[in-house]
Amino acid sequence: MGGTQSQRPRVLGSVRRPVTRADVAQLAGVSTAVVSYVLNDGPRPVAPRTAERVRQAVALLGYRPNASARALRRGRTETIGLILGDSLNPLFTEYTSQLTKAAAMRGEALLIRDSRQDATVEAQIVEQLIDRQVDGLLFASPYSSSVNPHALRAAGIPSVLIDCPGPVPGRLSVGPAAQEGAERLVDHLIEHGRGRIALVVGERGFGHPDPRELGWQFAQHRSQLRPGPVIRVPFTREGGYTAGRQLTRAGEGVDAVFASNDLQAAGVLRALHEGGARVPDDIAVVSFDGTRESEFCWPPLTVAQQDLPRMAEVAIDLLHSEPDAPGRHVRVPTTLVTRASCGCPGVHA
Repeated sequence: MGGTQSQRPRVLGSVRRPVTRADVAQLAGVSTAVVSYVLNDGPRPVAPRTAERVRQAVALLGYRPNASARALRRGRTETIGLILGDSLNPLFTEYTSQLTKAAAMRGEALLIRDSRQDATVEAQIVEQLIDRQVDGLLFASPYSSSVNPHALRAAGIPSVLIDCPGPVPGRLSVGPAAQEGAERLVDHLIEHGRGRIALVVGERGFGHPDPRELGWQFAQHRSQLRPGPVIRVPFTREGGYTAGRQLTRAGEGVDAVFASNDLQAAGVLRALHEGGARVPDDIAVVSFDGTRESEFCWPPLTVAQQDLPRMAEVAIDLLHSEPDAPGRHVRVPTTLVTRASCGCPGVHA
């Protein structure tokens, strides 16, 4: 392709003006409409050799389409707002990564905000994202179900609750099959001969009642076991550590602990180690979530692992469903991953 220096964008001093579609068209010897057809894969076909000339001109000039202008033409910004309640939680770090991949498959990007578990901050973030004209909103925070969906619909912005324990009237949502996952974990402990199973669970934030607590209760009831103690602490390592210290001091004959997330389980493990308890010989420990952190605790944790890639795909699909779609909840099954913390040898699914 025979371009010359005179065909390149004019340079004024040391400042180079932005490359335009007209510059690409001039260098490739085509109209600006043809450049648009090549870059947007239509609406009209372009001969392969011509399309290749356009792509070479784009590469040579370093042309980048104007995203704002494209959004104005299409009526879409190709951005999705993601509101987290705690971006430092490893579960949401991994979930965000999967959501980013799922959005990218549709040519979209995420704008990520952390509400810091504050309803007022979250309301402000929602207004800011509406002002940015995002194409949709994903919520993963304790306050997400209280956001008025009618206000979002009035702004033409669909929304999905992505860390949801069950159906919310009029809302699109996705979440793990948490009760079933918890039941399977507790059943597994019972199969190991554990008969006094404590629950470490958060004080609020994932359903009322928390489906993980229901699963813990039902599994013991089905096996005619008296439920072990319930310790309610924050969903943090510190919360789990506090619970673990309480268990080592209580002397209630507990021989297993089900922690409602991996962060709590890590804290429980540290407290048990410090208290001289052997895991799993004296006390088995299992948890819900199955983040990478669970693999590198000692001993490695047996978990009900959430299927984050699948939940991310579902969340993005729901966001692109019909604007007036009725409320719908999708439950995604968890996977039991057994490791040494329950007494199982080796690591297998």
